[in-house]
Amino acid sequence: MKKSLSILLALILLITTFIGCSGSEDELTYDQAVEKLRAFQSSGKATATTVEHQPDPTWISNNVQIDELPSIDRYPISVQGNGAINIEIFSSTEKASAKSARWFDLMAQQFNNEHRSVTIRPIASGAALDYLVTRKHIPDAYTPANELWIEIIKSSGVQVEELESRLVGNVAGILMNKTMNDTFKAQYGEINMGNVTQAVMDDNLILGHTNPNFSSTGLNIYLQELISFDSNNPFSDAAVAKFKDYQNKVPPVSNTTDDMADVAVQGILDAIIMEAQEYSTRPTLADWIFTPVGVRHDSPVYALEGLSGDKLEVLKEFIAFCKTPAAQAEATKAGFNQHDSYQGVRNQFTGAELRTALQIWKENKDGGKPVVSVFIVDRSGSMAGEKLNRTKIAINNSLKYINESNYIGLVSYSSPGNITIDLPIDKFTPRQQALFVGAVNSFEAEGATATNSALVVALNMLLDTKDTIPDARFRIILFTDGEQNQGLNLNQVIGTISGLNVPIYGVGFEADVRDLEALAKVNESYCINADSEDVVQKLRDLFITQL
Repeated sequence: MKKSLSILLALILLITTFIGCSGSEDELTYDQAVEKLRAFQSSGKATATTVEHQPDPTWISNNVQIDELPSIDRYPISVQGNGAINIEIFSSTEKASAKSARWFDLMAQQFNNEHRSVTIRPIASGAALDYLVTRKHIPDAYTPANELWIEIIKSSGVQVEELESRLVGNVAGILMNKTMNDTFKAQYGEINMGNVTQAVMDDNLILGHTNPNFSSTGLNIYLQELISFDSNNPFSDAAVAKFKDYQNKVPPVSNTTDDMADVAVQGILDAIIMEAQEYSTRPTLADWIFTPVGVRHDSPVYALEGLSGDKLEVLKEFIAFCKTPAAQAEATKAGFNQHDSYQGVRNQFTGAELRTALQIWKENKDGGKPVVSVFIVDRSGSMAGEKLNRTKIAINNSLKYINESNYIGLVSYSSPGNITIDLPIDKFTPRQQALFVGAVNSFEAEGATATNSALVVALNMLLDTKDTIPDARFRIILFTDGEQNQGLNLNQVIGTISGLNVPIYGVGFEADVRDLEALAKVNESYCINADSEDVVQKLRDLFITQL
């Protein structure tokens, strides 16, 4: 992945120019980056005071339950039904979108004009799972991309009845650039999961993934990887050991398919996972070659919680409408109904086993290497009130999603003279967790915003652990609501961050996230933009993925 460094840095420098930074520094080697980082510290341009806080174990001992999910209205309806008898359907997002009508939306609009009434709510697979298993919102029906999520939903006690096994044809698979596709076949033969994982282990293939906790394709391909490690028992010690080694060979998961595709077209990845229909909509990947893998993604349809009577009849009518030759012809135009000769792999996992698989991924996603993270919290004046309060709640709630083997430190900041090390880096034991909560709960908002100076402090903390925690994977999680307005500028630190190769995950709180996006893209991480309603959910998802 080092081959992409100059390309990425050039892109970042363009971005920083766009947002008003000037005098961008040249790309730095690792040693040059360390030297410059230490110079910032010794010159007094980025210094911090260490503050001791009292531990606060109350959050842990009280086992406070926070409603992590925002209102379902955060996932807007794409088609609103207005009939006397109306049903709501959760739909996977390759079929429906609130931003621009997709195939399922068009079918619903036509159906509503000619028949009775359906409402379509597009929602990503992982989010749909959350709302259903917590029962915060249960629609009348659900059509996910594949049946894997339904197994988990059934295991949570939600009543599910399959009405249609294939609403529209689709498959997941491996997408390789043409050069790699030819090279791979010459060396390994058929493109299947066993050969793909072997090529990755041989350092002959860089394969990009999406998160199996949120992505239907991510979950599907991850399960096939486990099966390739041990077909008799994908959860065996041998399979888990191979998966751990495998994780040392693959890049961190992408937050979305869009993020992964953007990295792929820059030449950073040899192959990525994707659905066939999604691939058909991406002209930038037109010269890549798709091979089906795993269970099929045929959009089964399920009635939920004992749907009956007139509502059940409306759902059956709508399914029949979507299965007509005219409707299927429209689906084919939209990129569905390809690869019908591919029979797919039969799902062999129960809901409980799928939960076990996701736990294995969480515990071993870093390949057995220790993860050392520094949290940076903006407590400048603009964070006063609800922003800082919700940030505290979100951080404290998300601590339970951090693997206990991680090492965690904490920095907070406002102006350049008010940067504090609130928790030196240490293993995330219950004691460290209580100290973390005590520090976070003590924060008060005031002053200016010296984001980049605080970043330098955090990076120095990480480097100080290299001898005591060897072979570690570093992370920085940055919480802020705005752009830096004092201290070091972004262009003064961007080359140092690139040279150190430390990913920075930004959590923009109702913020202008351009600076966060620039920081994130340096080392192939990402940022999220949250608000007071969804920050708890978004932070939880970030911690599941990265910590």
